[in-house]
Amino acid sequence: MHRLGREKISQQYVPSDEDFPIVFEIQKYNGPRNRRSDPHGEGKAKLVNGYRYEGFFRNGVPHGRGRLALNDGFRYEGRWRKGQKHGMGRMYYPDCSWYEGEFRKDLRHGCGVYHYPNGACYEGNWFGDKRHGVGLYSYAREKIKLRGTWVEDVARGAAEVLFEGCRFHGYWDGEQPRGPGCFTFGTDIMVRGKFYCDAKEGGEEKTLVWQPEAIEKYEYAKLPLEPLPLPVEESDVSATSSSEEEECDSVAESLASTIVIGDE
Repeated sequence: MHRLGREKISQQYVPSDEDFPIVFEIQKYNGPRNRRSDPHGEGKAKLVNGYRYEGFFRNGVPHGRGRLALNDGFRYEGRWRKGQKHGMGRMYYPDCSWYEGEFRKDLRHGCGVYHYPNGACYEGNWFGDKRHGVGLYSYAREKIKLRGTWVEDVARGAAEVLFEGCRFHGYWDGEQPRGPGCFTFGTDIMVRGKFYCDAKEGGEEKTLVWQPEAIEKYEYAKLPLEPLPLPVEESDVSATSSSEEEECDSVAESLASTIVIGDE
């Protein structure tokens, strides 16, 4: 039987507050401006911290499609909204990992794919910059895939583990399966049993053990529950959503948006 848990699940790069400019302060700009002399339209800018942005502006901040090149290997290409990464985009990180998918208010949020530097990959749901919901994790060194429910960046709940030639259906807890489940071999045979941790005598290390209980003909109705999307509280949604009020422009802003061409 396959030995699970030899390779730990990788963690994605988490940028610190120092990794990104809090204020989009422009040192040099080349492109159109509005009547307030703010960058407005498609242009290029160099920021005071040395970062460079090329793309669309709206009233002085990135808005629309654009590319931001930061120091130390950071790079973002995609959609912006009022100076924040918002919409579809691709982000490259200093550890050679990268993410492609949805952003909301500068956070990975929605559906996206994260490629880890060791070759592992996660494809699925994100919420507030964390893996949250149903996702498929492909291990780097082992030809194993874990499709499960993720809670606050941790795989925990109903899961399927895909091997070459068979699947495990059961419950996943952090780094390994736990409790009752079953292995299926195509649609012919299923082996029901349970996983438990066995402590060696005289030692603290615990070994994950599979204890088979019955070999039966495959029946879909007898399989454990499949991974399901997680419910999200309305307060959590509003914290990362764009309100209708934010989407609308005031009359004053519209009048100030008349473009005047100018270079620096």
